[in-house]
Order: sequence, then C-alpha cells, then structure tokens
Amino acid sequence: MRLLAAAFAVGVSLAALPAGGAEIYTDHARAPVIVPPKPSDTEYELRWDNGRHGYVINFPAGTWIGNLFDTGTLTARTVKRMRFYSSGAWPNASWDGVNVGLFRFSGIPGARMWGPKFVRGSGPGYRWCEFDVDWVLPKGINRFIAAVEQIYVHPAVDPYCFDTSSTKHRGWKYYAGVWEPLQEDSNLMVRVVLEGEIGVRPISFGRVKALYY
Repeated sequence: MRLLAAAFAVGVSLAALPAGGAEIYTDHARAPVIVPPKPSDTEYELRWDNGRHGYVINFPAGTWIGNLFDTGTLTARTVKRMRFYSSGAWPNASWDGVNVGLFRFSGIPGARMWGPKFVRGSGPGYRWCEFDVDWVLPKGINRFIAAVEQIYVHPAVDPYCFDTSSTKHRGWKYYAGVWEPLQEDSNLMVRVVLEGEIGVRPISFGRVKALYY
C-alpha cells in the first residue's frame, strides 16, 4: 500500500500527505522493542499490537487516534493505565508531550468520558510510555476508544507507532470534527490496563483470548 520497502532501505520520509493525512517514516528500524511492565495478578492488559515496532506516523496537530476496546466479557471496570509506544529521540530529540483520553463507543466513537490529560514520555529511544488513568467505566459502558492526541506541529511531536502484523481493524482517527476508521495496514501501539477481578466467564474465555492475546 505504501511501497515501504524502499523507505526501510534508506530510513527516511516516505511521503507527506495533505492536511488531514499523515507523514510516514521508517527511520526507527534499528530501534529495539522495549517490553512494557507485566501487569500484576489483579491487572489485565488489553492490546491489539504484537509488540514489534513496524513504522511511525505523524498526523496534523489536533488529531486523535486510538484503539477500540471491549470489556463486555470482563467484570473489571477500572481503567488503571494507558500505554503508548513512541519516541523522544525522533524527530526532534525531545519528548514534547501528548494528550490522552477515553471516548464512548456505540457503533461509532462518541463523547469523551475521561481526559484530556497532558502527559510526556521519558527515557531514550523508542519505548513504552505508561500513564495513570485510575478511572472507573460508567455502568453500561463496555466499549470505548483509548486515544492519543498529537497536539503540536512537526517536528515538535512524539510519533505514533504501528506494529508489524496485519490490521485487526480496531483503530479510529478523529480530525477536524470527524471520526473515521483508521486506514492503516498495521495496529496502533496503544494499550490499556484494567484493574480488579477479571471474572472472565468460561464460555467467553476463547473470545477474550482471540481479542487480546
């Protein structure tokens, strides 16, 4: 879709798209994967990515992108933390900060339920950045978008990272007042950690494993 092979070979910008589009880069190819901390016995990580860093994208300032998560088969209701894979090393050798938030979802994304909260990563290279949420999902809300907003203009940005597996079609993008499915070949590296008794119903365990393992 993007003729990525050439870009990987030279490690430079592949394309600059019009406003509302994205800039796609692959100069991170030498970066190691830094594994996030393992959740405790009372925590449960929801993720779509495979943990292997594939490429990065910068969207225009004011763009939210995030992943849809479904807790319908779980009893845990507290969103303890968000995890966002990004870099302070590129493109400007500085962590600039992003907003994070949670949005309702009922067929399409809706109103923001929590946030925005301004956060800034730390540490060298490409890595998992972890931020506290500590927020209980409202009664009746099982599906939500965990999203990150790029609030500054390139190069003062912390890039979005995507994995190396085929997309599971759970990504969403908000720009200029409109939500739309994220048109990427891979999965956004944004995760959430739930806290509490997981309480997976035996009949649903296979579905949960298919979704988040």
